[in-house]
Amino acid sequence: MTLRFWGVRGSIPVPGPATVEFGGNTPCLELQGTGEDVILFDAGTGIRAAGKDLLLRAAGKPLRIHLLLTHFHWDHIQGLPFFGPLFDPTAHITVYSSGFSAE
Repeated sequence: MTLRFWGVRGSIPVPGPATVEFGGNTPCLELQGTGEDVILFDAGTGIRAAGKDLLLRAAGKPLRIHLLLTHFHWDHIQGLPFFGPLFDPTAHITVYSSGFSAE
């Protein structure tokens, strides 16, 4: 199993020389097992680079992605419109999220 951190920052992305060691994108983690399915945790700005990398690694084969959104703060969803596999008609993406109650 491989765990890759595509983004770990909160609130706003801050990529640059000062954040190279830990990354400057907002939250996105990738978990890859021995199968072809990929699990992504959160859709911060790190998901943009994750999507580009996933499309390259797939080399034209359909992607199977499970996207778990832990919650809906801006820093956990702001990269979603830039996630390339969302625009790939052969990709199969399942989105999971927690339920909430507005009482």
